[in-house]
Amino acid sequence: MVVRIGFLTPWRTDDPGAWSGIIRPMLGALADVADVVPVSTHDVPAALLDRAAARLSRRTYLWDFGLATARARGRAAAARLRAARVDVVFAVAASVDVARLGGSVPVVQYVDAAFDDLKDRYSVFTGLSRLSAMQVRRIGALAARRTAGYVAASQWAADGLVRAGADPARVVVAPPGAAILPRTAADRAPATSDAAAGGPLRVLVVASDWERKGGDRALDAVAQARAAGADIALTVIGSAPSLPDDVRAPGRLTADELSAEYARADVLLELARANAAGVALTDAAAHGLPAIATGVGGVPSIVAEGRSGWLVPDDAASSAAGERLAALARGAEGGVSRASAAAWYAEALDWAAWGERVAALCLRARDEAVR
Repeated sequence: MVVRIGFLTPWRTDDPGAWSGIIRPMLGALADVADVVPVSTHDVPAALLDRAAARLSRRTYLWDFGLATARARGRAAAARLRAARVDVVFAVAASVDVARLGGSVPVVQYVDAAFDDLKDRYSVFTGLSRLSAMQVRRIGALAARRTAGYVAASQWAADGLVRAGADPARVVVAPPGAAILPRTAADRAPATSDAAAGGPLRVLVVASDWERKGGDRALDAVAQARAAGADIALTVIGSAPSLPDDVRAPGRLTADELSAEYARADVLLELARANAAGVALTDAAAHGLPAIATGVGGVPSIVAEGRSGWLVPDDAASSAAGERLAALARGAEGGVSRASAAAWYAEALDWAAWGERVAALCLRARDEAVR
């Protein structure tokens, strides 16, 4: 019997950019192996009580994570799920929707990080008022009671869920696939780098959040590699501040344009200070682009050391990455290539495998609920 899954999320399911662009491929991967009904609460406004609390609070109060809003979103989600007649709910970034969901249909949550692992590491969760932090934790606890199983985006996320009280036997690690896939087979195929042909090493930085993504550390790493004699051509895409004149900065790009940048680069440089999953890292792997990344958060589940790239320590990110860049510019790839990065993506990060894992957990939750 095919399981009927209600794909519950506060994001718009028809928006190609929703949640860093992975909502639509998630839906597609599940729809390939199950009967999936999208259910979104994006149109349910935050409760007036939570909006008032946000205005009156001297520190950050997240009205979208308030208990009054959770009640409103839970009521709306429950009504929509009943109308869809689903067997199981797959809740994506939807702890607020699940906290007051009610009903008896089993819930499987997709989580990229536990709250305590995000607090003060991501700007949205920095400087919270005590009341807001208390409500976020309360929502997490209520949602956990309603949850039959978890899909964790990384081993780091899984460990955080277990520390928060989740049963390890009900947590499945399934890293997400890419938000941007290669436009053509040629964009995925192994390529010879300019550095190998005597040209500069083409380094790509994609930083939507300059401070958290370590944009400053990336610039420092490139400077150190150049000081060691490396010939580097640097491209920076995203929310960068003023940049040196020799940095190529093409500005805001479409998905196809960014895909072309992944295809033409020799290495992605992402020295993030905090990273739950790292969509740019997954996109890079899908294009066969090796990455140099700090081994923080969920990154070690995305970047395979010695296969799809290299992990550097957070406390020495710039210097370690600078040394690696200098070695790459000399042609010392250490067994990592576009072919090995693409092979890692196909083995561990492909959406098809993700969909199979999620559907299997949803089926298990459904079967246990009807026993």
